[in-house]
Amino acid sequence: MIPHKPTLNSALARTALDAALAAANADGPAMSIAVVDEGGFPLCLERMDGAGLMTAKVAAEKARTAALLRAPSRVLADRVATDPALLRLTDYLPMAGGLPIMAEGRCIGAIGVSGGTPEQDEQVGQAGLAALGRDHPS
Repeated sequence: MIPHKPTLNSALARTALDAALAAANADGPAMSIAVVDEGGFPLCLERMDGAGLMTAKVAAEKARTAALLRAPSRVLADRVATDPALLRLTDYLPMAGGLPIMAEGRCIGAIGVSGGTPEQDEQVGQAGLAALGRDHPS
């Protein structure tokens, strides 16, 4: 029997993105929000009007980092402070704002947000997770 594996499809990715956009529009700076699959490949990305030009790339990289680490990108950011050699991991972005999307104990993707403070970015990302019925990962 082939085992069942939960996946993040484009419709679910858009649901998370739309919820995050609504949270960003509610109060905060203009942001970019990206949703990626479990391998860190983009499913959707939006840069709000007025968001900084680099925010789209940063949001996508935060999401990719969270997906590949299977943990919030903040974890790597915190570790770099005590182990700067981790900066040599060129495929990862050690900045808060990327959150994995977990289902049945597996990472099925991630959401990344850029444009606000680390706390604002994570709060907007959390709104995207909540729309999928997911909690903030620890």
